[in-house]
Order: sequence, then structure tokens, then C-alpha cells
Amino acid sequence: MDSQKIHNVSVFQEALQRIITTLANKNEDLHNFMETLRHSLAGVQVVSDLEEEFDRLFTILVEMKESMINTIKQEGAKKTQEIQNQLTQSSDALESAEELLEFANNALDIKDEDQFTQAAKQIKDRVTMASAFRLTMKPKVTDSMNHLMVDFTQERQLLQNLKFLPVPWAPEMEVGDCLVLDNTVSVAWKMPVEDSKIDHYILEYRKTDHEGLPRIKDERCWEVVDNIKTTEYSLSGLKFDSKFMNFRVRACNKAAAGEYSDPVTLETRAFNFGFDSSSSHLNLKVEDRTVEWDPQGGKGLESKVKGKENKGRSFIKLCIWLVLSSPVACRSERPETAGAAQGTTETYGWKVGMQIHGMP
Repeated sequence: MDSQKIHNVSVFQEALQRIITTLANKNEDLHNFMETLRHSLAGVQVVSDLEEEFDRLFTILVEMKESMINTIKQEGAKKTQEIQNQLTQSSDALESAEELLEFANNALDIKDEDQFTQAAKQIKDRVTMASAFRLTMKPKVTDSMNHLMVDFTQERQLLQNLKFLPVPWAPEMEVGDCLVLDNTVSVAWKMPVEDSKIDHYILEYRKTDHEGLPRIKDERCWEVVDNIKTTEYSLSGLKFDSKFMNFRVRACNKAAAGEYSDPVTLETRAFNFGFDSSSSHLNLKVEDRTVEWDPQGGKGLESKVKGKENKGRSFIKLCIWLVLSSPVACRSERPETAGAAQGTTETYGWKVGMQIHGMP
């Protein structure tokens, strides 16, 4: 009976441990989801950007208004001054002409011939020099200001036709066509709606040790591949030093970039290894993933090496690597996990390679 109780307790402990693990994972997912929502909330509040753009338009309009009004005022002041000068000159000429006219009328009443002759000569000389006969009777400027009129019809139509930018739809990742193979990750996507105005795509990726949806607060930053012209891309020469990689993509036209696709998480399975220099032969020089044979390395070989120094020194370098062969993807019956690659089981095989470099 006691053994049965112990067995039951053990079963319950295991079940409780699974529940605890499930709850812990769910709590972590909820924290990540809340961070995503907060990040989205900050992104939604972009009305200020639109207000700033309109403020810039208002500022430009105010500046243009002040500039054009100033131009009109300067032109008006210039014309006013010209007209005022002509009025002053005309007034002075009229006053002189009226005085001369009065003098001429009075001269007609002179009875003495000598006085009359002298007065007539004076009048003639004064008429010749009179400003009234030297003034132009044409205004130097006109009151027309038509050259400073502005037609705002086109600008008004442009402002009335202001619309939000035609932003592309968010692409959809083709998880079934994504492939992780030989230090290369190939990803593919498609547009949910045919869009001939797409100019290019922007792919972002980052390494992570978390399975599932990408975390906002991750220890690694997104890396960017810009100006992709097709709906697929391969990242080669990668070092799989993390368990997973996150991917997302966005489409761009000439006007703006669209929303990111739903991110996907691909497993980057790898086996990293290193050589143990502490347990290697004395004549082996071990560094990371390379091994060099050095005949001078072993202390016990010093006597054998003596006398052979003049015959040259042998040198052998072995470069050894251990890689995974191309996996054979097999469709899995297990359901997909949210944000992860489509379920597949993969069969791997080992490849061992070695290069020997010799030098006399």
C-alpha cells in the first residue's frame, strides 16, 4: 500500500511539474505579448507626425504670404513715390505757368512800346525755360498691379487632393518553402494581393534562443537586407550559434514601406565542437578546429631530432572539420507551433573532412 502511495505521489509530482512548466511558458508568452502590444500602442500614436507635416505646410504658407505681401508693398511704395514725384513736379510747373500766364495777360495792357517790347521778350524767354513745357505728360508708372496677382487654383486642388500614402499590404511568409540547410537559410514569401507597384522588399532577421514568436526585448538586434527584388532570399555563410532565427519582411513602393509580415521562427540546428588540447599528443598543436603536427613539440623526440636539423624540418597541418550532411525533410504529422517553421522531421548524417598540408 505504501508503495502504491509513493507511486501515486510520484505521478502527481510529474504531472504538477509539467503543469508548472506549461504555466511558466505561458507566463513568458504573455509577457512577450504584452510587450508587443505596448510597442504597437506606441506606434499607433503617430498623429503628432501628421500634425508636424501640416505645421510645416502652414509655416511655408505663412512665409510665402509674408514674402509676397512684402513684394507687393515694395512695388506699391515704389510706384507711389514715382507718382508723388510727378505730382510735385507738375504742381510746381503749374504754379509757374499760372504766374507766367498772369504776367502775359498784364503785358497786353502796357501802353508804352518799349516797356511792352521788353515784357514780351521776358515772357518769351520764360516760356522757353518754363518747366511746364519740359515735363512729360505721361505717367512714369501705372496703377496696374496685375503682374503681382496669384492664381491659387492649382495649389488649392493639390491641397484638397491630399491623401494618405498607398502603403503596400504586409507580405505572407511561405513557411513551407523556407529551408535551413548547410549554413544557409532560404526564406520565401508572397503578397496577399497582386500589387504591380511594389518596388522592393526589406528582409530582417536575428538569432534567438527562444522558440515561438519573436520577443520585443531580445538580446539581439534585427539585421537588415534591403532592396530585394524577388519574393525569396537566401542567407548563406551563417554560423548557427543559436537555436533559432526570426524572420520578417515588408514590401515597399516608391512612396512608403508597408507593414511587416507575421514573423516566423526557424530552427537552426547545429553541432558545434572543438578539439581538446589538454589530451592531445605532445606533437599536436591544437587551436580551435585545426590541428598541426609539429615534430619539435615532443620533448622525448629532442634526441632524435638532433643531427637532422640540416636536413630540413617536416611540417604537417591537418585541418579537420565535422559537418552535418544535407537533411532529408519529411512531412510531420504534428501540428505547427505558432510562429515556427512548418513541422518536419529531418534525418542528418555526419561528414568528416580532413586536409593535410605538408612543407619540407
